[in-house]
Amino acid sequence: MKSQSIPEILKNRRIFLPKTQTLRRVIQKISPAWLGCIPLAAIITVLWHSAADAQTGGGVYLERQIEDVATSLDQLQGFINVGFVLFATTLVVFMNAGFGMLEVGMCRQKNAVNILTKNLVVFGIAILAYWSIGFSFMFGAQGNSFIGWGGFFLSSGDSATYGLSPFPENLPVGIFFLFQAAFAATAATIVSGAVAERIRLDAFLLFSFLIITSYTISGHWAWGSGGWLQEMGFTDFAGTTVVHSCGAWAALVGAIMLGPRIGKYNADGSVNTIAAHNFSLATLGALILWLGWFGFNPGSQLGGKLS
Repeated sequence: MKSQSIPEILKNRRIFLPKTQTLRRVIQKISPAWLGCIPLAAIITVLWHSAADAQTGGGVYLERQIEDVATSLDQLQGFINVGFVLFATTLVVFMNAGFGMLEVGMCRQKNAVNILTKNLVVFGIAILAYWSIGFSFMFGAQGNSFIGWGGFFLSSGDSATYGLSPFPENLPVGIFFLFQAAFAATAATIVSGAVAERIRLDAFLLFSFLIITSYTISGHWAWGSGGWLQEMGFTDFAGTTVVHSCGAWAALVGAIMLGPRIGKYNADGSVNTIAAHNFSLATLGALILWLGWFGFNPGSQLGGKLS
């Protein structure tokens, strides 16, 4: 490209500047009202083009975009629900530590190992029993008003097998199972304190398996698909009846069958005090149980929702 000399550059600028000055004079002569019409005309042109584009398929594209956004929001809400219920499940499982500390603190030191063993093993038995048959007895959609059926051993990943709506409308099957299994373990652990210091370990484990079975059947009545109590309009939020009443009645039966601890009463009917051996552990257990309730009750909402 040929370089220009300074005189040529100045000459070109003298040619350009008069044209620019002329354009400025023209703009200055135009009234402000006319100047305002320029952006208005541009807006009208854009809207006109958008309307024409909508008639030729742009509207369909916009609808698809809105549907995609709605689907993304539903997915996001679903993942929030999963995280919330998982956190609540952790708190409910942690309640088993609270039961153990409370019971071992309120009993005699010589029975501490037996009590801690019961609380640990019963949780494992409850999870296995609930996984194999309990979850199906409670929520299986192929059953009747008395007992659920189908999907044993958590063999189906289809939500409809357990009477659930698909994700993200409802929780995934695995997450829902974990939360409900923690509830089942709690119902079995309630009995442990009522029979503490006066039951053999093997008898207690067998009793715990029977409790889980009865818990899941009665739970189907209130929470399962087509349960007879549910059909009558019965409502139970967070297991007031399904979990706590079932565990409490089982504990009462166990206490009546076993009777009082050896040495609690004298021949004349007078009472001997059997003192707790560690109130520090008992207090710690009570505080853990208190904390666990924040997973038990809010988690029963089955999602991190405002309503």
